[in-house]
Amino acid sequence: MAIGISPCPPFNKRIYLTTLPPPAILLDGNTVAWYRSYILATITKDGLNRVSRWNDFLGSGHDLIGVGAVGTYPVWSNIGIVSVKASSQCLQTGAFAYIQPEMIYMVCRQDAWTVASRLFDGIPSAVGAITQFAATPALNAYAGASLNNVNLPLNTWGVIRLLINGVTSTFQIDLTASVNGNLGASNMNGFTFTADGIFSITGYSDLSCKEIILRKIADTAPNQLLIYNYLRSINGI
Repeated sequence: MAIGISPCPPFNKRIYLTTLPPPAILLDGNTVAWYRSYILATITKDGLNRVSRWNDFLGSGHDLIGVGAVGTYPVWSNIGIVSVKASSQCLQTGAFAYIQPEMIYMVCRQDAWTVASRLFDGIPSAVGAITQFAATPALNAYAGASLNNVNLPLNTWGVIRLLINGVTSTFQIDLTASVNGNLGASNMNGFTFTADGIFSITGYSDLSCKEIILRKIADTAPNQLLIYNYLRSINGI
């Protein structure tokens, strides 16, 4: 009698993504908050997939909360993306002591480009921001002084690495050359996603995002690369 062989179960990308071990460095106590759009348990949304809350995966309480009317909230898609349009859509944490050095990793795509639109900011305004600046697709990082980077084309997924650390700050996109210099002395004191920290009418952006990591340490270049490679792999970009 022939011996039956049970077929392998289908590959479940969501299970894979949520169980793939992260680099140990991300669990070293210096990760302030970690937002992972592909972990549905961290997303609070309504029947139209409008996101009112995006919780920190680590349970710090620094959760991103919808600001404004429900109809203007970002939208979550079932492939693990939080998308916003430039129509008063943003999420913001409560204020907390997030001070330099501040290391931000963001897996995102610029869906449109409008001068003065923010990818993110601190609380209140212009205390640790990345803004669409000057000409497509340029980005400006600012915390009292500026660094500019032009290496995230429109409609292209990339990983932003921003270290806000006074005169030793760095702004890098993927593996392109890092822009280094002074970003000023302002402290973020919280995090605002896709708007400036006081929700200026010109501050909202068109952006899609998969993952954000906030750390309170100036990660070394090897550790940055380790985290970068993990983010590229786990987000399929």
